[in-house]
Amino acid sequence: MKIAYQNFYLILVYLVLVFFWPLELLSQTATVPINITVNGTLTLSDANNDASSGKNPTLNVNLNVTPDLGAAAVTGDANFRLRTNRSIWRLTAQRTSEVDSGPTNITPTDISLTITKQAGTNANANAGTLVAPFTAQTTLSSISTSTPVNVISGTAKTSTARDSTNANNYFQVNTQYSILPDFFYQPGTWSTTITYSFVSP
Repeated sequence: MKIAYQNFYLILVYLVLVFFWPLELLSQTATVPINITVNGTLTLSDANNDASSGKNPTLNVNLNVTPDLGAAAVTGDANFRLRTNRSIWRLTAQRTSEVDSGPTNITPTDISLTITKQAGTNANANAGTLVAPFTAQTTLSSISTSTPVNVISGTAKTSTARDSTNANNYFQVNTQYSILPDFFYQPGTWSTTITYSFVSP
């Protein structure tokens, strides 16, 4: 009789497990927290090669001057694009000390510098403003060899609308360097390197 009761209790426990175990499984939950962090980014690319391979570009400007009375200025362009989702940013410039193998008698004040800006269809042309003296034509002497100088002050992100191809959200900076031919100059090579830095804040 005792064995029969034991078997009865075992069967009862088994039945409880069979009936309630699936319910326990159905009551299980899973949580999946999703956290999305949007990072601030600064992208500087070559305007003539606007792709990932064109980031942090080296743009060469080679001016060949042959002195001739009444000759027009010799010019060279180096244009690049800025993209950022940061609301505060700056474009700065600094150059290396000049190397003159002539001596050519050229000085930084002989080289004119003009900076202009433009924007793609999905970009804000007013996202950044030129800082004096770069608001008008100036000379290369405005870019220091000792400390970076502000060229553009940014107060908004460069993109104004969603751009699925990221092709039209650019804020473009156009730089032009020019020199007037003069018989005062001697044969040789004069050079310097300008580094434009896209920084935030």
